[in-house]
Amino acid sequence: MKNLTLIFLALALGIFVLAPAQSFAMQNSNQQNSDQTKQDDAKTQQNISGKVSKDGKKFVNDKDSKSWKVDNPDMTKGHEGQQVAMVVIVDPDTNEIHIISLEPESPK
Repeated sequence: MKNLTLIFLALALGIFVLAPAQSFAMQNSNQQNSDQTKQDDAKTQQNISGKVSKDGKKFVNDKDSKSWKVDNPDMTKGHEGQQVAMVVIVDPDTNEIHIISLEPESPK
């Protein structure tokens, strides 16, 4: 009978010790998910216009004259040095854009 009581006592004590650790792990997981959501929100599609560099690896935005590195320069082939309108995903952390679509801008 004493052995059975000691087993139940050890089991109950184990539950109380493990429950806070599991709660901490859940909070940490929720924080990581929240951080990922913030990163994804910062990387939404945007419509921008500006000029592609002569080597096709950079782009200067007309709106604020900000220069961005193009992470997929194969999309700019044939448009080097031209004014273009693009749909891009901006990564402000790395100062890069990923081009989704690109069209030459009509002369004004």
